[in-house]
Amino acid sequence: MGFLGAGNVNTQITKYSGLQVQTTSSCVPVPIVYGANVLAPNCFWYENFRAFAQSAGRKGGKGGAKGYNYACSIMMGICEGPIAGIGQVWQTSSTTTSLISLGLSLFKGVSPQAVWSYLATAFPSQALTYPGVAYVASANYNLGASASIGDNNFEVHGVLYGSGVNGVDADPAQVISDFLTNPQYGVGFPAASIDATSLYANAGDSSFQTYCWANYLAISPVLNMPETASSILTRWLKLTNATAVWSGGLLKIIPYGDSPVTGGSATSQKTWTPNLVPIYDLGDEDFLNVEGEDPVKITRSDPYATYNQQAIEIQARSDSYNTGPIVAFDQGAINRYGRRIGSTVAAHEICDAVTAQTSAQLILQRGLYIRNTFSFKLSMEFCLLEPMDLVTLTDAALGLNATVVRIVEIEEDSEGALTITAEEFPQGVATATRYPTQVRTNGAPDANAAAPPINTPLIIEPPPSLTGGVVQVWIGASGRNGDPNWGGCYVWASLDGASYTRVATVSSPASQGVLLASLPAYGGANPDAANLLNVDLSQSVGVLDSVSATAAAAGVTLCYVDSEYLSFATATLTGPDQFRLSQLYRGLATLPAGAHAAGSAFCALDSAILRYDLSPSQIGQTIYLKFQSYNIFGGGLQDLATCVAYSHKITGVGAIGPVTASLSVGAPLDFGLVVQPIAETDDFGDLSSQVNALIDLGTLSN
Repeated sequence: MGFLGAGNVNTQITKYSGLQVQTTSSCVPVPIVYGANVLAPNCFWYENFRAFAQSAGRKGGKGGAKGYNYACSIMMGICEGPIAGIGQVWQTSSTTTSLISLGLSLFKGVSPQAVWSYLATAFPSQALTYPGVAYVASANYNLGASASIGDNNFEVHGVLYGSGVNGVDADPAQVISDFLTNPQYGVGFPAASIDATSLYANAGDSSFQTYCWANYLAISPVLNMPETASSILTRWLKLTNATAVWSGGLLKIIPYGDSPVTGGSATSQKTWTPNLVPIYDLGDEDFLNVEGEDPVKITRSDPYATYNQQAIEIQARSDSYNTGPIVAFDQGAINRYGRRIGSTVAAHEICDAVTAQTSAQLILQRGLYIRNTFSFKLSMEFCLLEPMDLVTLTDAALGLNATVVRIVEIEEDSEGALTITAEEFPQGVATATRYPTQVRTNGAPDANAAAPPINTPLIIEPPPSLTGGVVQVWIGASGRNGDPNWGGCYVWASLDGASYTRVATVSSPASQGVLLASLPAYGGANPDAANLLNVDLSQSVGVLDSVSATAAAAGVTLCYVDSEYLSFATATLTGPDQFRLSQLYRGLATLPAGAHAAGSAFCALDSAILRYDLSPSQIGQTIYLKFQSYNIFGGGLQDLATCVAYSHKITGVGAIGPVTASLSVGAPLDFGLVVQPIAETDDFGDLSSQVNALIDLGTLSN
């Protein structure tokens, strides 16, 4: 059986003639992505579909089934540009990879945008520049054996990426401004009609931008579905505890916050200060009299009808952007009125758990504690009032004594009278305390996490006493630094160092390491009680166990140390992954039991070692071996091109010749006369060669 043995198994294989597409759509809207969120690309062009005949690797002389892999030239649209880049890429919902690994080039969607050079050369009639559209392209996109693109999802670093408080998401103030005014994809709102003082950080600092920063509020919206601009803006403001006010020909964005807040990132703290000064103190002399009506009307909501538990559904970045709820609740209200659960708020523009917890808490508190609404009428002398202003109300009949309320709505009738609607203003309930939270995950590990490469492998040819006279190579491999994600590796062999064939699999890590101290030579009788062998197995996180003296003498704990084969009876743990081996049996299988320096390679020759038969005809040839790691789930396969090639010259030391074979079983040999031709020969090496076979020919008297 050779490394490159051949065989043949015939299998019926389907061959595709074109890209397999499940569905296709025309006139798909180009999404807009802010911050960092996940998005599936849309294939809008492909050509040059190709099929490549494949043959599975052969092992032990058995042929592999033939099949096909496919490739094509492809372009996939992502979203409006320009974007900052692409982060992780998910395939089939769980496999994480990157654009580089997939062979995709990114065009960020700048305007103007250069044409893809491959398209200009190979298909000049189709060479469009696609300005303002971010897309990826590959001249040789690997489709695998399915001839389909698969389920790809990109982590898009979109517009305003990293402008938010957490350095990843987008700043809500800048998102709102860009959404309204961007000349390429905005809603066409005039920039001059936005009140910049209320939106952006300023000296006062009661701005919406500073409020979001201090409260750790940041968003990453993906706009890929038809929806009115007013609905989108209303949702963003609800999640950031603010509202929009049209006053004096300007759009103002004003937070509901009612207490000073200091917070932000680890490197930049900001303080938001609300305006808490009432503009007017209103009493009976200020309210317009309406016959038969009280000057101030109050509407009280039923506390049993309010919600004391609120959930928002986010796309958690820490959970690969999977959707899941973040829940806020008020235990005091639950104890008093029973659990009242509100409808879950869809908030897929939130990807940070801390932001989500603050947002959910603010939504809960506003719905739970703002229950009283006041209505009253004023004359035109109060026409400068606008929503979100604070005033005080005094009405003895209602028990109001300079009670602060916040105006939420103003209506003017044909006679100039102002109908004011205000809400109670219990200061403190519009501020949320930030506390740690945990995103719910499905707990499933990444079955396609990249497997680590191997440590330098053990590649040896044992003597005949260990191989039974057969030419063998023994291989020991383990994941680098004992990585628990390493599940094994495929062994690929080559005789020319260029073309490789898969020949075997290593499914268990070898107990590999190095000597912590030197081991002297030994020429006495076994066991060697004078010397200790100290080894460090941290590179493989191996374990060695003690056995009986009888088992050690029989080679049950056989190890390889720098060309010497030895075993041990006692293994004592002396430190993390470090062992002291005693009662050694030296020079097993070969002689002599030489000295070994600290740092020499050590490997236990147990069941984790791959034993592979070679052909005698391969003696003298050099083989090249690559070890392609996979993870504990069998996925995350290394790229074979990145695997290190290890060379080994086959010496055939494990084989024994006919003379030695006959002598070892005690068969008498007659070599004939000196003048006769030589019929059988063995090469025992020179005087300096290692002794590989010991034959007891009896005593001199025999």
